[in-house]
Amino acid sequence: MTFVRGNPERVNRKDVIGDAEFAEMLREAEAIPETFYRLRTSALLCILRLTGKRRSEVARLELSDFKVENDFLHITFTLSKKRRQNVITKRSQKSIPLSDPLTKPVLEYLNYLQSLAPVPKYYFPQTKSLWGQGYTIIGDKAITGRQIFNLVRAITEKAWCHLFRETAASDVVKADPSIIGAFKVQRRLDLESVQTGFNYVRRFAMDIIQREIGQET
Repeated sequence: MTFVRGNPERVNRKDVIGDAEFAEMLREAEAIPETFYRLRTSALLCILRLTGKRRSEVARLELSDFKVENDFLHITFTLSKKRRQNVITKRSQKSIPLSDPLTKPVLEYLNYLQSLAPVPKYYFPQTKSLWGQGYTIIGDKAITGRQIFNLVRAITEKAWCHLFRETAASDVVKADPSIIGAFKVQRRLDLESVQTGFNYVRRFAMDIIQREIGQET
């Protein structure tokens, strides 16, 4: 089945990515025979799931944006937005406990890249096919956001990049379905407006709110 805009799998989906579904995605990634592509896809899925970052931010990651310190993996993302005639660049850091099992594929892929000669500049570098004789890594050129989209699509047609963002927001709301939860979502996803955070609270905490209302009546 070809994934296209308006695909019923996407249009009709109401839930976010569950643990079992994500585990199946990782199994699909781990079945990729070539080491580089296998490690890359596993790391990509884990970064999307852990951070909920936009695909453009993930695509631009450099090896220097990763740092292990004090039992945390720190990842610094760069977001560029056009404002009239100017481009505003914002840097934000996400810190993930090394104890989280999803950090392992991220670090395994990082270590693999650092073992290459020359070491790539980008965490997700471009590759070029060598006429059926393998591939070469173009370390000073990052893949695009569209290519990030295609890598996810190659694993599953039932999920897409922004769904990982919604899933990360749902994690926050389920842990704290209060007004404060909206501000936590804003911080987690680096949203410009807290109103978007409230939209996520309304979406993912509605069942909790309805249960509470039912108990009061």
